[in-house]
Amino acid sequence: MEGSLRKRGSKWYYSYESYDSSGNKKRIERVGGKTKKEAQQKLNEALYKRDCGYIEVDNTLLKDYLNSWLLQYIKPNRKENTFFRYQGVIQQAIMPCIGNIQLRNLKPVHIESMLAFNKNRGLKNTTLQNIYTILNSSLNRALKLQLINNNVCKFVDRPKREKFVAETLSLNEFNIIMDSLSDSYNDYLMKLALTITLELGLRRGELAGLTWENIDLENNKIKIINNLIKTNAGVNVTTPKTEESKRTLIISDMLVTMLKQHKKIINQNKLKYGEFYTKYNTFNNIHYDFLFVWENGIYVDPNYWTHRFSRILKKLSINKRIRWHDLRHTNATLLLSQGINFKTIQIRLGHADINTTLNIYSHVTEEMQKEATTKINNLMQNVIGK
Repeated sequence: MEGSLRKRGSKWYYSYESYDSSGNKKRIERVGGKTKKEAQQKLNEALYKRDCGYIEVDNTLLKDYLNSWLLQYIKPNRKENTFFRYQGVIQQAIMPCIGNIQLRNLKPVHIESMLAFNKNRGLKNTTLQNIYTILNSSLNRALKLQLINNNVCKFVDRPKREKFVAETLSLNEFNIIMDSLSDSYNDYLMKLALTITLELGLRRGELAGLTWENIDLENNKIKIINNLIKTNAGVNVTTPKTEESKRTLIISDMLVTMLKQHKKIINQNKLKYGEFYTKYNTFNNIHYDFLFVWENGIYVDPNYWTHRFSRILKKLSINKRIRWHDLRHTNATLLLSQGINFKTIQIRLGHADINTTLNIYSHVTEEMQKEATTKINNLMQNVIGK
């Protein structure tokens, strides 16, 4: 596949084998110049670009390029759940509208039409922004590979995300939930999971991925280094969402006591089930000694927490749109109400950027500002009154 040169009439041509965005091999021949030296130079440049990942576009459709981008770039470089999320957005929101347009012919009007179509089918601005962001990222990659001369997304206004206000549980509502749970093993696990999540603000996958080897009961520490996730491909263990999500958290004496008791219960279950107890759960040929397992030792599916929590709220008539993930927001709101600074909360929640923390909890900041105004006013009243 090193290419060849030939002279036709007064001009030299160069040819070589390459691939289109679907991975199909194709032979390409182009004019190299009036001399063999010019043709050789252009052939060398073409081979270099090909070996650096350049794909010959020609009539490549956007849908074919996006599939190639997902499989050849996103899948090897991003987390598994990110790949499936991107794939879902592309298949459901982008391809039906503009997938059959040639990549080189894509125009801003096509993107605006695609966004309008998805808005008309009821998608919110936050979702529209995600669609735009994924398409923009894919076209930036195409620009880098010299498949296109410009990323036309820059000529389209990025949809504005709705301001997010996190719904939280009050302590009274949390107590109602805890009191509703029985002494059965399933309810016991839920109590433990709720306690850990409220104290530490863990994501669902981080909670499900906790292992005993990463819990230091002597020094009151838990390391967050695993993420048990469920995707279209099934359940798997990955690393946490970002590098900042890998963190070590200090836990309370109360939680240490609960975990020590939990360890005893697990040991009792091992004796009870004997050879039928699953000592380790294995993913990617790695054995994991999970904290959250059923009585027979099988891991708890991360989706369990979401579905069971939703049923509990409905049963107790707690009419709030609260997901399991929103328990993180309850944790952060409670910390803020106690005067804990944003930087500490950012570290505990594993946010990569403090602006994420600040933006999510801006409504809490307003309450804190009101309290600050009241306090400074009281001080001023004392001074002025003297």
